[in-house]
Amino acid sequence: MPFHWTSLFRRRVSKNFSLVRKTRTNQENTYRRFLSAFLLAGALLAGESSGIFGLSPAWAGAPTGTVSSPVSVLTLHQAIRLGLARNPGLEEERARIGRDQARSVEVGELQDPKIVLGEQYFPINFNMGASVLSMTTVGIRQNFPSWGKRALLRQSAVQEEKAARWNLEDKKALLVRNIRLGWLDLYQTQQEEGILRSIGALWEKAFQATLGRYRQGTGAESDVLLAQYQKDAIRDKMEQVRIREEKSLYRLMNLMHVTRPFRISPEEPHIPEPLSESVLLKGINHHPALESWAAKDDAQQIRIRSAEKDKIPAVSVEGDYSYFMGPNLITSTPNLFSVLLTFNLPVRPGERQDQKVAEKESELEILESDREGARQRLIEKIQDSEGAYRHLLRRTVLLDHLLTPEAERTAEAALADYATGTLGMERVLSAMEKIENVKLKALSVRVDRLKTSAELAYLSGILQGGIYEP
Repeated sequence: MPFHWTSLFRRRVSKNFSLVRKTRTNQENTYRRFLSAFLLAGALLAGESSGIFGLSPAWAGAPTGTVSSPVSVLTLHQAIRLGLARNPGLEEERARIGRDQARSVEVGELQDPKIVLGEQYFPINFNMGASVLSMTTVGIRQNFPSWGKRALLRQSAVQEEKAARWNLEDKKALLVRNIRLGWLDLYQTQQEEGILRSIGALWEKAFQATLGRYRQGTGAESDVLLAQYQKDAIRDKMEQVRIREEKSLYRLMNLMHVTRPFRISPEEPHIPEPLSESVLLKGINHHPALESWAAKDDAQQIRIRSAEKDKIPAVSVEGDYSYFMGPNLITSTPNLFSVLLTFNLPVRPGERQDQKVAEKESELEILESDREGARQRLIEKIQDSEGAYRHLLRRTVLLDHLLTPEAERTAEAALADYATGTLGMERVLSAMEKIENVKLKALSVRVDRLKTSAELAYLSGILQGGIYEP
């Protein structure tokens, strides 16, 4: 049945057609305006629901008939910069530094003075007038801690702030390491997909060869089925790799604290070459994590000296203005200006103040033990990672320069010999499995070497180029 386009605004031609145009009535004009507005609103709603006027997320599939927004391509350098700028863990550390900085100013200041207001009455002789014995006191009091205690508290707070700053540097280096490791995981899955795609192309050639020989009557049907099975197996492996790729991408997005997916550059990421083991061990005490522990130890030692100051009496100075109430407000006169000096003596110094000092000393021992444990763990990681790096470097040279080219030549020769009928399908299968295993192993070793480099870069405690990558 043919389709004829009919406009909604075109009038149907009547049999009594006249060249004279008929004037529309107000009712017709109102109806046409209403119909136009209704159709326009329907088109807008349809466009909104289909995503024409709204941008769909980058991870959502593009609707049919629409153009999806391009996904940005990031380099490792850009990913690290985004992570350092957006990670909420670093913001928490910066807030902790601000808190410690404010506290270092607070503990070094005197306490706010206190206003004293009192009413006293001593009925020594009840025959005397009660109003004569009433005394009103108004004054101000200032407490002074033990001599030198405020300076020690301020020094301790400054060391705590220093420890927080070193802890922030350690968190930055740790975040850079984690982003590098996540980036390498994503890079490895993409490279595996490319390797499997190339192996699938070889199996396609093998399938065409088996099909040609089968049609000529020189090949078995089992060879055709085996080649087809291997093609399907490669597709299944690629699907599993894509699932891993998606997980790696979301893990990397979480580290960077971004919500829109992205693609990474296909080039092999640049990881700084690690320093030697002797250099790393020599400068281990300058690692931000150990510097933070050292600042905490210094702060605790100062707190011990501050606790010893509690054995010295503290002083309070109070200035008062007092007067006695007479029989009435008219006869009451000011009576006294006084200054009061108070010594706050420690009570039971052997049972209380000495225990405070002992408590602070025990906390210092705990901090020193934790610091030494962290130092030993860093030394162990440096030794293990440096040994693993040298081993992986030798394996990379062997796989990339010897085993991989040999496996490629063997696979190509096996396919050519099978096409001529000089080799069986089992030799082709063996050659294809070998090239697949060798290529995937070479990729795994290369990525592990880069991961070890990232670990050693963190253990060095240095962020190349300051807080960003070079």
